[in-house]
Amino acid sequence: MTLRYLEIFLALARTPNMRDAAAKLFISQAAVSSALRDFEAELGVSLFDRMGRGIRLNDKGRLLEERLAPLYNQLKNVLALVASDELAGKIRIGASTTLSDFVLPQVLYNFKMRHHQVEIECESGNTADIVRHVEHGLLDVGFVEGDVHNLAVEITPLAKESLVIVTADKALAEAGPYPIEALLDRHWLLREPGSGTRETFLRQLTPRGLRPQILLEFEHNDSIKQVLHNPGMLSCLSPRIVQREVRAGELFIVGVSNAQFDRTIYRVEHKALPFSSLREALSKEVESCLEEEERLCHLVLKTGEPLPEHEKERAAPRKAAQHAQA
Repeated sequence: MTLRYLEIFLALARTPNMRDAAAKLFISQAAVSSALRDFEAELGVSLFDRMGRGIRLNDKGRLLEERLAPLYNQLKNVLALVASDELAGKIRIGASTTLSDFVLPQVLYNFKMRHHQVEIECESGNTADIVRHVEHGLLDVGFVEGDVHNLAVEITPLAKESLVIVTADKALAEAGPYPIEALLDRHWLLREPGSGTRETFLRQLTPRGLRPQILLEFEHNDSIKQVLHNPGMLSCLSPRIVQREVRAGELFIVGVSNAQFDRTIYRVEHKALPFSSLREALSKEVESCLEEEERLCHLVLKTGEPLPEHEKERAAPRKAAQHAQA
């Protein structure tokens, strides 16, 4: 059965005259008659009553025309959309917790507002989970901050980021910078095993034979920020997560003199996945947002100065989205 059969049937249902229907379809009357005969044979039912040289829909034909007409129009629209250059379709994306909470919400909103025919499913997890789901085909693309060692996936670096040591103890922060060894006997709050944030922090310690005193481990950044407000707590987090609290004077950055907690944010895709214009467009949107967020974090956290008014206006939509997540 072809789409052409459906088109010819609906034309005959609206104009039960072979010659008139053929003229509207720009084909011969014989072609219309042959297509109808093949269509009925394929269905195994007669759809028209033959009355002399004319035809008329029978009960089966009327039922089919009534149910088919709206579906046929929808099908034509879908096929036209798929064939067009407009971005459309369903995409399944995953992101590690920091990105899914503090970067992706506004990116996905902006993207969806421009591309109404796109359906987006978003999953959050730690780096290990996201990479594994990309490998198994459960996600079309992932965005992670941790190192990736899976040979089944292809990684593309999108941005750089330096984690910061934070505390609610202002006096401790102001007395820095410290060698990292001087801080490890304090109480640390870390992300769970498999987290890219945790991996980046420990990667600077393990080769030196150093271990922090881990008080608690959490799967969510917001949980860490809540407990950080207790006396003596330290954590190593993305500056994206704490910039609002640092600006408000609720948390403080502790300088470290002999360690840098740098990491790369990656786009992760399965190596066997063919090119997709939708996946590429969304990835470019994420990359652009990461670059802008890094610039704003630098203004706030490195200089210690509030954002200029024009920067506040640019950042306002993202900050509102982040505050709602917190």
